[in-house]
Amino acid sequence: MTSFADRTKRRLRDELLDAAQEAVVAGGYDGLRMAEVARRTGVSRQTVYNEFGDKWGLLEAVAARETERFLVDVNTAIAEQPDPIDGLRAAVERALILAGENPLIKAALSQPGSDQASQLLTTRGQQVLELAHLRLGAHVREHWPEVPAEDATSCVDVALRVVISHIVTPGPPPAAVADQLARVLSPFLTEKRGLAESRRSHV
Repeated sequence: MTSFADRTKRRLRDELLDAAQEAVVAGGYDGLRMAEVARRTGVSRQTVYNEFGDKWGLLEAVAARETERFLVDVNTAIAEQPDPIDGLRAAVERALILAGENPLIKAALSQPGSDQASQLLTTRGQQVLELAHLRLGAHVREHWPEVPAEDATSCVDVALRVVISHIVTPGPPPAAVADQLARVLSPFLTEKRGLAESRRSHV
């Protein structure tokens, strides 16, 4: 059972992240101030620094929490389709639609300080990429049992990088991007799935 102290700390962290996210949505990275986050939550500025280290650490924590939330919907899209290729197509389309509607992503890419905040998806995006890879990788291995784990992981990696690229630099509509990616990976997934099923049938 989680202790009262742990629950209190978790609640405070969520309140700090809520305040920080509101600040970024309203004013971009330049609008994020440790002192303002502290003021909004009724704690000292030092408390915010103790929890997140610095302004970039706070932004990374906001991004990580939003990524976790984001992936719930993407994973649902995968689970709704019994076929891996259909699941891939649905997940990519949903991810791009959600990204286009997400206030935090919009602010990070367009509000003041976007040259800094956008690095969460580009040159300093390793944390977001690794988190998404971890969550999606585990999910597809569960829902694509007929696809070898290594191939499912490779598929996730390619799809993630394509999605992030299109979030940062939008191109065709989400459905078109999803179809393109599904066409590229479809022969690979179909071949690997067929080989796996063939091996099982001969065991």
